[in-house]
Amino acid sequence: MRMKKRRESAARLAPVLKNALIIAVAYILLSTMLVLGATPEQHDIQVGSPAPMDILASKDVNDVVTTEEHREAAAALVEPSYKSIDFSVVGTVSSNMEAMFSQLTSLRDSGAPDPAVMTDDELEALNQALPVNVNREEYTALMTCDDETLEKLTNDAIIGVRDALNSTVLEGQEGAAVNRLSRSLAAAGYDQPLVSLATDVISATIQPNMLIDAEITEANRQKARDAVEMETCVKGEVIVRRGEIVTLAQYTMLSSLGLLKEDSLDWPLLAGIALIALLLMGCAALYLNRYGKKLDSRSITLLCVIAAVVTGLCLAFSRLNAYMMPMSLGLMLVALLYDERVALYFNIALGFLASMLMNAGGGLFTVTMFSVILMSMVAAPIVLAVFNRSMQRTSLLLAGVLVGVSNFVCTMAVGLINSAELRGVLTNALWAMSNGIISAILCIGLQPLLESIFNLATNSKLIELSNPNQPLLRRLLLEAPGTYHHSIIVANLAEAAASAVGGNALLARVGAYYHDVGKLKRPVYFKENQLGDNPHDRTDPRVSAAILTAHPRDGAAMAQKARIPEPVLEIIRQHHGDGVVLWFYDKAVKLYGAENVDINAFRYEGPRPRSKEAACVMLADTIEAAARSVPDPTPEKVDALIHKLVRSKLNDGQLDESDLTFGDLEKICSAFSTVLTGVFHERIEYPDVKLPPRTEMRTEQEPEKPQQAEQAAQAPVKGAEEAAQPEAQPLPSENGAPAAQTVPPQQREEAANGD
Repeated sequence: MRMKKRRESAARLAPVLKNALIIAVAYILLSTMLVLGATPEQHDIQVGSPAPMDILASKDVNDVVTTEEHREAAAALVEPSYKSIDFSVVGTVSSNMEAMFSQLTSLRDSGAPDPAVMTDDELEALNQALPVNVNREEYTALMTCDDETLEKLTNDAIIGVRDALNSTVLEGQEGAAVNRLSRSLAAAGYDQPLVSLATDVISATIQPNMLIDAEITEANRQKARDAVEMETCVKGEVIVRRGEIVTLAQYTMLSSLGLLKEDSLDWPLLAGIALIALLLMGCAALYLNRYGKKLDSRSITLLCVIAAVVTGLCLAFSRLNAYMMPMSLGLMLVALLYDERVALYFNIALGFLASMLMNAGGGLFTVTMFSVILMSMVAAPIVLAVFNRSMQRTSLLLAGVLVGVSNFVCTMAVGLINSAELRGVLTNALWAMSNGIISAILCIGLQPLLESIFNLATNSKLIELSNPNQPLLRRLLLEAPGTYHHSIIVANLAEAAASAVGGNALLARVGAYYHDVGKLKRPVYFKENQLGDNPHDRTDPRVSAAILTAHPRDGAAMAQKARIPEPVLEIIRQHHGDGVVLWFYDKAVKLYGAENVDINAFRYEGPRPRSKEAACVMLADTIEAAARSVPDPTPEKVDALIHKLVRSKLNDGQLDESDLTFGDLEKICSAFSTVLTGVFHERIEYPDVKLPPRTEMRTEQEPEKPQQAEQAAQAPVKGAEEAAQPEAQPLPSENGAPAAQTVPPQQREEAANGD
């Protein structure tokens, strides 16, 4: 029991996993093609080398390097903030200066070397002991000046520093204060070497009395940095021009955009593309679940193949010109091969995917992208309107031309709004016009290929199957001519009925053509193919019923081997539902007794009709066979028979699984009555007229002789019917039976069951 449940669970899970695998493969293919189309071209350049070509920004990018330079420049312009004045600095600096001048003064009394004979090594050794470094000129001036001058220089220097510190010496501006003091000493008349010596002492000892408040200053500078806006290069803007030396700022922007060969993949771009593809495919799944027709692995594979093929073709054409991409191809293929309502969503989704393939350094979400999406949306109602009026292959070319015209108008409108260059707009519009025609031509080439691969019942395929030279129809004509002619009339009835209830009339006609091909296996066992001998007269009724009920199964097998599309196969399987072969069931009951006969052995295998077309074929099959048994058919008799048989099928539950309503059944009855009234139309009775014997016709070169003309005029006139047919015969009806012939009860009962 557990093994059985596991097998059932596995059987239910297998289609789901298969469909998931198909969708996953399609998702990977679509994402890969989108990445190839949306990823910009990468370049091999270095800082300091000339650019090989104009390189544009594929999307908005920040110029970080240039912005940082501007921010540092703004921060440098901010004046520092200072703390309050520190008056204690005056005493410290004065003491240090006095000590340093005192040390220099003591050098005069310490027996220092004479400047005239002093060597450089001695000067260097002396500087090691002094608080400041002195050069030879300063040392000479120090040693040769008088004490009064040196003392006055010392006092002037200390007083000048005190005066400066009593006002303001800012941190960072000590050098400016030293320069002012140096100029003041020079103006006082001191020799330059002494001024230089005093300046060295001041520089070594001076301290600012107003220190920078680092915290406040840095906060102010940060505000200045923040006030500088980020430099940005917008998408489509030239980052570096051809031949221009690449700067660090340009190189950094190119690297951040992934435009350098040494860069890794643009992961944000890839993630965005993957999410968009996932979103579109997810919405497609929801849309198909709501509006799609029969969803199986073949249908899902077909739609995925169309999406992949269209995206691949758009990628190829985008390398030539973005406006040439055949976006409408997906719309046309899905509308022709699957469903028009589903084609609407696929058109929007594929148009959006196609618009993402425009790389060319311009980035995504550009004017061109908007134009492509707009063209795709406008094309949908045009194509579907053309297909609704005609499904001939020439309608594809008409749709392509109309789509091209609409593309031209859309591109011109968007171009005029966004550009003043009329010549460029017109060029793009002409390229856009070509993609409608390209889509139609590609559709004409791909449609038969996809029809053959997926064995689809498209209108063109159905028209092809309706050709009498098709192998199965040819065999039916030659091996079972009665069944063939029966199928022709059933096809007329089914087509009229399907058209009346809004079904696929062409599918109903073709399904009727093939609904009885299973009779080819044993044609003589079916009444319309018998020429007097009836093998059922010597056959057990259970065997006869088995032969009759096998023909839908046999027909489906033969049609499947001939690669007939699945919708036609379903009509073949369902055209008898699970009805009972009443004649042979009644015969078996009479022979063996009701208690010894299982009615299920006399039922067709089914299933019951599950579509309007299959139901129309079932009813047409039953009514056509029964109508042949009506003696002296009149419109009233035919109409009564139609309603009776339709009601019997309804009461038997054969129409429960179809989508037909009571209103539809009434329309079907009316359509059947109209067709059969034409079949059993009233015929005129030809008169019994004797025609004269045939004479040779005159020619212009040989005029009629007077004697011959006179003899011809006196000759008796014979009846046309006697001349053409010596013995009058009953006129045949259109199904081959005599018009007034009474059908035996057995044939009438089989006809009532559609056989």
